[in-house]
Amino acid sequence: MGGTGLDALHAGLSADDVAAMIGRLPGADAAQLGIVAADGGAAVVSGPRVEAEVSAARRKNVCVAANLMEHPEVARRTIAVYDASSAQPFPARLVAALAADEMGGDLRGRQSVTLRVVDPAMSSGETQSGRPVSGEVDLRVDDARDPVGELRRLWELHRSFQHLLHAMNPDGLYEDLAHIEAALAITPDDLTAVGAAALALTRAGRLHDATPFLRRLAAEEPRTALRLRRLAASGRLDSSAAHAALQILEDQSD
Repeated sequence: MGGTGLDALHAGLSADDVAAMIGRLPGADAAQLGIVAADGGAAVVSGPRVEAEVSAARRKNVCVAANLMEHPEVARRTIAVYDASSAQPFPARLVAALAADEMGGDLRGRQSVTLRVVDPAMSSGETQSGRPVSGEVDLRVDDARDPVGELRRLWELHRSFQHLLHAMNPDGLYEDLAHIEAALAITPDDLTAVGAAALALTRAGRLHDATPFLRRLAAEEPRTALRLRRLAASGRLDSSAAHAALQILEDQSD
C-alpha cells in the first residue's frame, strides 16, 4: 500500500485523496498508514480492524500513526517531542520522537526500529579522498532490548563516520585533525576514531600527542603493533614514525 500511495502522491493527489484511495483497497480495513505530501498535507489511514489502542495525530508536514498502544496520546506526545527538538538535525529529531512512546507505547514491548532519511540537502559532496558523502541515513535495529537507545547509538556513529570520511586524504589516509577531533567529540569511545587520531598524529610527527591514543588503541586491540608494522611495510606509514610508535607501545608494556 505504501508504494501505491507514493505513486499517487507523485501523480499529484493530495494526502487526503491518497488516504481515501488507500482506504478502499483490499486489506485496508486491517492496515495503518501515515501520509505526508510534498505540500505538507498530512493524513492517516487506520482501518476498523487495526488492533486498538489506535493512536494517530497529524499537522502540516508531520503525521504519526501507531496501534497496539497502551495510551492513545502517544502520537500527540511524539509530535510534541519532535517539535521541541527543532534545533537538531532532522534524523536526530526523528530518533528523539521515537522515544516518546515511553509514556505508553506498544503493548508487546520494544524489539526493533528503523530510520531511513533520504535528503540531498544533507549531502556533503565528495571528501578529499574522492568518496561521496551522501545525504542518506539508513539505520536499523532488528532485535534489541532497547531498540531506540541502540538506534541513537548508531546515529551518533553515523555522524562520527561522516567526519572520519572527510578526514581522509586522496590516498585514503587519515589526515584532517579537525574532522578527527569532531568525530572523537561525538564518539570518544569508538576505536575507529581513536585509531584515526593515533595514526594521523603519528604521521604528522606529533608523537607526544599521539601517545595516549596509541596506548589506548593497543590496550583495546592487542594487534595494534602488527598493524603498525604492516602499515610501514606497505609504505602507508613512514618507517621511522612506525618505529617510534612501536617504541611507545613497548615502553608501555615494560
